[in-house]
Amino acid sequence: MGRSKLGIALRGEGRSLGELARREPALLVACAAVAVVYSVFSFLNHFHYNSGTDLAIFDQAIWHYSRFEAPTSTFLSPFGYGNFLGDHFEPILIGLAPLYWIWDNAGVLLIAQALLLSASIVPVYVFCRRRLGRAGGYLMATAYVSFWGVASALAFGFHEVAFVPLLLGLILLAVEDRRWRAFAVLVFVLLLVKENMAVLVAFIGLYVGVTQKEWRRGAITAAVGVTWFVLATDVIQPLFADGRDYRHWMYGAIGRDLTSALVNIVTDPTRLPEVFFSGTFDPGKSWATSTKVGTLGLLFAPFFGLALLSPIGLLAAPLLLERMLAGNPWLWTPFLHYSLTIAPVLVMASADALARLARWRPLVPRARTVLVGGAAAIAVANVAVATKFPLADMADPDFYRPSAEDRARQAALSRIPPNASVLTGSRMMPHLTHRDEVYDMRAYRKEPEYIVTDPAEYFWTRWPKAGYFDRQRLFIDKGGRYEPVFYQGDYVVLRRRTTFASDKAE
Repeated sequence: MGRSKLGIALRGEGRSLGELARREPALLVACAAVAVVYSVFSFLNHFHYNSGTDLAIFDQAIWHYSRFEAPTSTFLSPFGYGNFLGDHFEPILIGLAPLYWIWDNAGVLLIAQALLLSASIVPVYVFCRRRLGRAGGYLMATAYVSFWGVASALAFGFHEVAFVPLLLGLILLAVEDRRWRAFAVLVFVLLLVKENMAVLVAFIGLYVGVTQKEWRRGAITAAVGVTWFVLATDVIQPLFADGRDYRHWMYGAIGRDLTSALVNIVTDPTRLPEVFFSGTFDPGKSWATSTKVGTLGLLFAPFFGLALLSPIGLLAAPLLLERMLAGNPWLWTPFLHYSLTIAPVLVMASADALARLARWRPLVPRARTVLVGGAAAIAVANVAVATKFPLADMADPDFYRPSAEDRARQAALSRIPPNASVLTGSRMMPHLTHRDEVYDMRAYRKEPEYIVTDPAEYFWTRWPKAGYFDRQRLFIDKGGRYEPVFYQGDYVVLRRRTTFASDKAE
């Protein structure tokens, strides 16, 4: 997001971004501090090998962009989606490719994400200050930066949805200021983030009609959103996926496709709420057990349910429906990156609701107390909840030191040549993706030059941990195709032989 566009969206405040900086230096200092904290956390988390497979997928695709190559992903290729754009249509990521010309490392994505999220504080603060005053604005900004959904996203590497909070905050300001040219530009950019943002755009159109009485403009926005979703999923993505259909329809509980789902919702009104609220997920670790109701409570409780009292709450609907109706149970949980996009909605809607409550006649004499006190309560609640989520690791001295496992992984990775093809697990992948071929244990299709195994791989690896040593023998004993070149504890590197034992036998 260029400085000029950000300035346009903020001029409803009566000044450009530069003037806002002069009048609110503390805001920019806070944004810079948050960017540093988010970056440090992301880097340390990455060097503890916790950033996950998704960072590897994004990094390899954008690395190819930076080399003016097709955005291939050898993690996705075994599933038939070698071109990254065939899996999700996210052209905005092309804009990050030049960062690799400065530093050819996955870390540039972590820095970019930290900067995007810290920049999103500005529109959130401006929006909240208009309603709650300066003190209330800063308190709500505190709630925003400490919101647990942001921490969960930072702990799971990089995701394209890091663009959404900034864009959504600017869009809400543009709507409020009736700056429709800036609104149109921002909506267009939001559509480039990911194909499912088109559904959010449709609801933004509804929000424009409800709050501004701009029904024609709102209807056009909604139509653009719906049209873009159909175009992206039915026309554009299949071009990059050898004609395969869109594979991210995860809503079989309500219908086999969008049309049948809508019919089922109308003919059986109980189906939607039943699917929306029912569901428990436990991937085999007690800390990960969660329910849909529990996640919903965790989203709204730190804001005391105020977000439901504002028209801005309309924008939470598509973000929650997409998750709670999905067949993929990870979307129901408070883990990973799925709660990041709703963060600005919860904060800005809560600020709007507080302002509306303060105008209630019995509360008018105590309006300032309601505004500042309510914002303070929200800030304290969010900080308290944050202590249970990943950013709290920064208070642990051990988080700043490599563990024995980290050192063993680093030693193992040092044995792999830069351009060699590799098969590994989820923890190692993000450290190996600046090469043409790196495959995940759960879906490999070739015998690569090197295999790196890690006893702490995620639960979804191809073989269970109980068979870890059998996993080594599977490759070592298979015709003598692989030989061990590194052992340190349970961390093993295998290299494919140039001459196989089975060949000698012949």
